[in-house]
Amino acid sequence: MKKKISICKWMLIAALAVLLGTAGAKNVSAAAKLNCYEGQMYEGKTATLRVTGGTVKSWKSTNTSIATVNSKGVVTAKKKGSCKVYATLTNGQKLICVVNVRSTTYSAYLKNSYAVVMLNILGAVESGGQVYGKRNYAAFAGPGASSPNEYSSTAGAFQEYGENLRQLLLRIQKEYPRHFKQYDTANIANDIKRVWSDSNPYRVYAGTAKAKAIQNIISKKSGARYIQNLRAVELTDTYLKHIRSLGVTNVRAALFMAECEHLGGAKAVERVVRRATNKNDILALWKSLILDQKDTSNSYQIGDKIYQSRHLLCYKWIVQNIPATAKLKK
Repeated sequence: MKKKISICKWMLIAALAVLLGTAGAKNVSAAAKLNCYEGQMYEGKTATLRVTGGTVKSWKSTNTSIATVNSKGVVTAKKKGSCKVYATLTNGQKLICVVNVRSTTYSAYLKNSYAVVMLNILGAVESGGQVYGKRNYAAFAGPGASSPNEYSSTAGAFQEYGENLRQLLLRIQKEYPRHFKQYDTANIANDIKRVWSDSNPYRVYAGTAKAKAIQNIISKKSGARYIQNLRAVELTDTYLKHIRSLGVTNVRAALFMAECEHLGGAKAVERVVRRATNKNDILALWKSLILDQKDTSNSYQIGDKIYQSRHLLCYKWIVQNIPATAKLKK
């Protein structure tokens, strides 16, 4: 039997290394209160909602396929999605709890343990000082900090750039509205209303009021850090979908190319895979990657020397943590 937990407590999700809450809330009565806080639940988990300052007449879920609630306020997470749970009081008032249910499977292409390896790698090379498993959720860089081709700002443990950063902020605003509002001291809510493309970049520099507000929004609460981790897995899946379409099915090879795509984009990865003598062998891909150094017309190709130490670390960590025969999920 699954153990019931209080919805106001935080859960430790070891695979993502982040403390998580259990549900998001909105209280509509000043007198009565519902012990429901911003956060998430996981599929199969239960949590108990309680009301103080009033008497509950009935409980109701707006979507029982996502989460159910019984007469005692026990919520059971069924499948990934979002719904509302209403507590109707005897005086007619309604208290609302927003329940966000998360899947226990992080990646469509990787076992959970392999997805965590990828998080540890990306976090290390993007913000963690090249220390495996370390990441800086409050990292921030202004335009052009890493390359003259970067026109917008970059932030977070996995260095989300431009429009990706805007999408991260929008997601936190949607799932943690009170948290977002609390730390938005520079009107970031207005900034994220427009698209941050290279033709219309978001040029904010480190140390400014807007930069500090963004850093606080994306890192001050464990839920926001969780969203960074989740987005990193989702972004990796987009890379793996593309890489798999190129015929790469070995996990070592695919993760190595995913790190390259995160750095240099899809076209660069296509170039490397096309040149490799064996697209499912990580060593063959490495040899193809460094051929970029023979092209002196551009010193910022993903295989150039400026990125070589990064790629070597990723190569080492992948080989150390992923079995040679591991295959992507079908």
